[in-house]
Amino acid sequence: MKALQLSREYCMGTFLPAFRAAYPDVAAQTAFGLAGNGSECFGYDDEWSRDHDWGVDFFCWLPDDLATDGQGQASALLRELGQWRTDFLKHNPPSALRLESSYSRARGVIAVGDFYRQLIGVAGCPGELSQWLRIPEPNLALAVNGEVWQDGAGDFSRIRRELLQFYPEDLRLKRLAARCMEIAQTGQYNFERTGKRSEWLTVKLILARFAEAVIAVVFLLNKIYRPYYKWAAHMMYGLPLLGSPVSQALQKLFLLDPAKTQERKASSLIIEEICALLVGELNRQELTTSGEVFLTVQGQELQARIKDPALAKLPAQYLV
Repeated sequence: MKALQLSREYCMGTFLPAFRAAYPDVAAQTAFGLAGNGSECFGYDDEWSRDHDWGVDFFCWLPDDLATDGQGQASALLRELGQWRTDFLKHNPPSALRLESSYSRARGVIAVGDFYRQLIGVAGCPGELSQWLRIPEPNLALAVNGEVWQDGAGDFSRIRRELLQFYPEDLRLKRLAARCMEIAQTGQYNFERTGKRSEWLTVKLILARFAEAVIAVVFLLNKIYRPYYKWAAHMMYGLPLLGSPVSQALQKLFLLDPAKTQERKASSLIIEEICALLVGELNRQELTTSGEVFLTVQGQELQARIKDPALAKLPAQYLV
């Protein structure tokens, strides 16, 4: 069973009834669910995930005004609710290697604004482009993954819905332009040239950067935040727009040996096939009109559509 399901059953069946009995007014305004860091929040945990940080876990997201220490109630509430987590099934063997990010994996009771601030740097959906620009895309994926099982006040879910609307369109265009130019530079230009020089380490680095840029474009076209590298390709496969064909093409590409001339030529054909798929979707969404498969041209057209003057002037490499 997945940890998300275990956590839902424990929270809704055991914890929440007791919480309601002890603090009915607070429980009625609190959101309950699991989101954030960890493969279980994406539903990707498996038998290999159980060596550390796996098991029943969830958040109680309190409305900000209810979690203010100035009210006198919140500090005592946090301490009392902390005692209710002693029978969680979650375990972390002493031998487990700790490789988590600076964002704490510890769940519990937290103010809605604090949860989002820890992940994306602001207490709600960013309002300015400058705020959006400072947020790593994987952190936005963490902010909207998982499940919300109940949300009395609705504050947590409102911010979540706003974030799920995706980037402001000018920023999506900028990110698409930057990634299209990277695809052109790596896969369409430098791959073959570097292969002819037998610089195999550089060839592998080029293919990795090409694949990363392609995956980023597919997520942008789907208007879904891309998770960090470990899960990006895995999630892409299930995306409705280009997910499956691009995944399959990249898999074929990485099974070929570019040190062999014929396989390097086959690799170049797959690269062009992938680029053609991306151009077709850019055209279908009316983000570009050119049918040119060399993606620098697509990037330039995307760049020209950006309305915000400051964002338009920002070098494309800034967002790669």
